Amino acid sequence: MPALKINPRIPQLLGYAGLLPMLALLFGIWGWPQLTTQLTDAATLYVGVIFSFLGGLQWGLAVRGDMESPPDTNATLRLIVGVAPSLTTGCALLIPTLYGGVCLITGLWLLLAFEWHWRDSNELPNWYLPLRINLTIMLSGSLAAVLWLAG
Repeated sequence: MPALKINPRIPQLLGYAGLLPMLALLFGIWGWPQLTTQLTDAATLYVGVIFSFLGGLQWGLAVRGDMESPPDTNATLRLIVGVAPSLTTGCALLIPTLYGGVCLITGLWLLLAFEWHWRDSNELPNWYLPLRINLTIMLSGSLAAVLWLAG
C-alpha cells in the first residue's frame, strides 16, 4: 500500500484547533462558577474522547500493513495498547471527576511514552511526535487547570 503524503500544516491546525474547546471550558469555569461541575465533567469527557482517538491511531498503524504478511508482534502490541485509552476513558467517566481526570492525564503521557519508545520504527511521520508532545502538554495542562479550578 503506497504511503499517503499529508501536508503537516493540516494536522497541526486541526490539532491546535482541538484545544479551543478546553480553552472555552476554562473560561466558562472562570466566568460562570455556578456551572463548574458540568464544565469539569465536559472537560473530562472531551479529553477522554481525544484519548480514545489516540488509541484508534494505534489500531490504524497496526492494521495498515500488508494483510498477507506474517503476524507482527509490534502490530499485536499496538492493537492491545490501542484498546487501553477507550477502556481507561470509560472507567475515568464512571469515577469521581478528579480521579478520572488524573487517570486521563496519566494515560495521555503513558501513550506518548509508548509512541516515543517506538519512534524509530518509521511508522510515524516526522511531524507527528513534536505535534503530539505539544498537544499532550497543552491538553493535559488544560485539564489539570480545569481540575484545579474546580477543586
